[in-house]
Amino acid sequence: MQLAFLCFLPFLASIFNGFWYLFAKKPWKMAAGVVSTLALFTSFCLASALAFHDVTFSLPWIATGSFELPFVLRLDHLSSIFVLVITGVGTLIHIYATVYMAHDSGIQKFFAYLSLFCGSMLVLVLGGSLPILFCGWEGVGLCSYLLISFWFDDSEKAKAGAKAFIVNRIGDVGFLLGMFVLFQACGSLDIETLTHAQLSPTTVLIACSLLFFACTGKSAQIPLYIWLPDAMAGPTPVSALIHAATMVTSGVYLVTRLHVLFDAAESLHIVMATVGGVTAFVAATIALVQDDIKKVLAYSTVSQLGYLFLACGVGAYEAAVFHVVTHAFFKALLFLAAGSVIHGMDGEQNMWKMGGLKKAMPVTFATFTLGWLAICGIPPFSGFFSKDEILFHTFTSGHTGLWALGLVTACMTAFYMTRLYIVTFLGTKHTHAHESSWGMLAPLCVLACLSALGGIFGHMISHTLAFHAEAESSQLEWILMLVSACIAGLGIALAFFMYDESRQPIRARIQKQYGWLSTALAHAWYVDEAIDLVLLKPLRQIYGFVWRTIDVLCIDGFIMLLASGGRASGDVLRLIQPGFLHISIACMVMGAFFIMGYMVYGQL
Repeated sequence: MQLAFLCFLPFLASIFNGFWYLFAKKPWKMAAGVVSTLALFTSFCLASALAFHDVTFSLPWIATGSFELPFVLRLDHLSSIFVLVITGVGTLIHIYATVYMAHDSGIQKFFAYLSLFCGSMLVLVLGGSLPILFCGWEGVGLCSYLLISFWFDDSEKAKAGAKAFIVNRIGDVGFLLGMFVLFQACGSLDIETLTHAQLSPTTVLIACSLLFFACTGKSAQIPLYIWLPDAMAGPTPVSALIHAATMVTSGVYLVTRLHVLFDAAESLHIVMATVGGVTAFVAATIALVQDDIKKVLAYSTVSQLGYLFLACGVGAYEAAVFHVVTHAFFKALLFLAAGSVIHGMDGEQNMWKMGGLKKAMPVTFATFTLGWLAICGIPPFSGFFSKDEILFHTFTSGHTGLWALGLVTACMTAFYMTRLYIVTFLGTKHTHAHESSWGMLAPLCVLACLSALGGIFGHMISHTLAFHAEAESSQLEWILMLVSACIAGLGIALAFFMYDESRQPIRARIQKQYGWLSTALAHAWYVDEAIDLVLLKPLRQIYGFVWRTIDVLCIDGFIMLLASGGRASGDVLRLIQPGFLHISIACMVMGAFFIMGYMVYGQL
């Protein structure tokens, strides 16, 4: 029962805030955030008490004929880690959002959506069967649409929410088809049953390929990554929750949860690793030239998710989960700190209009610094240990090409994050920014500590999950760690060299010589434009043709024909019955004579 209470508390908060928004006339706005925060914090406390125990909650759900599917929630070591991250980091984001959204007229609706989002994510990671997991999967997809397009009066934000919803639905087709294949082969969709079932290699390969395609949508991998950079159009707490702690890690959770099946589909591993490595590299190249502070972080998230699937592709599931945890810490910190900057700059997001914020916003600067060091992979911060684990396993698995690609991506990550750090916080540009209140700064301080010390969770996660035997440290690992640290340092040094104020002429010459490349990167390699040209425009033409022929010509034409026929028959009848009294009387008399004549004739 505690497990059910843990899972459904956010849903209760969502219902409460939803009704409050609909029916309360003059509510206390801060109370909506308090209710949702307390609900999620209570879930975190319950999750801490139940963590790393095997707990199951079951209720009857679907029964038709001989088929039965109970509603099962199952907490184990893997789901414990994800639940703690969702509720722990989610609570900090809720506290931040309570202050950040305090002046928004729809704050009750916002927290109703936010609580529904967290509840759906808990159903996803606690679901004991694929249909229950899919309910949470679809729930976070719906809530992402509601939250990204929360300020739907702005057409760009509304389009971003619709884009996220549609792209995720494309990926979800793979989830449904994968479930159909597994049910046809096994007769059950219970996760425990599936992981112990004897399935043919072909069935496993087809099912896992379809499920991986679903993961590329939810976790923003090539080719379905295009929605995530636009998701930053939503309020900053939404960006932090989606990009750091919840939705985008769903695909990684699904792969690690079904790792037994994915291990059996050996030929899929190289595809998964390649997709992850290429996604990490491509997203990092795009982030090099972005000017919007949140968009840099958004492409950074896509790149980090690529690392996660690179880890899963080489079988390093423990390293993937470890990076999920550390990424939740430092990416939530970076997004919330960026939100603090935007708040202090009165809504400005272009980092070239900032500068010198180190003095104006000292707490935001200090916490962002720790997050910056963590994502760059500087020891002893958390990002160094988790990223090093991924690169080490990639190298030792024999994928040296992907390892080199990961190193180059790590160098670019350090470069573009240092570029963001220098342009936003350093320099001498005068600004009128102001520091945020402690309601927003306190979560930053907690996340900064976790970003700095999160590396200590690595051994605990590897020992707890133990998907594979834990390898002992070797001389090779220390060498690769040193290489990784040097690569990160190189990226930082290059950024400080390039973006020093005295280097403006050098940057101008580079921009002049390689302006075409910078333009291509600024437009994200023209992927959206290519999709619009190759796919969307032809589809719009097809839809227009179908609309003109089927809807307008056939359906509307048939209805108009019926209407015209009725109108013509009415015109004929109107000649007989124009509405004058004497003609009506004459018609009645004539009718009476006809009836009498028929009766007399009939008797003869």
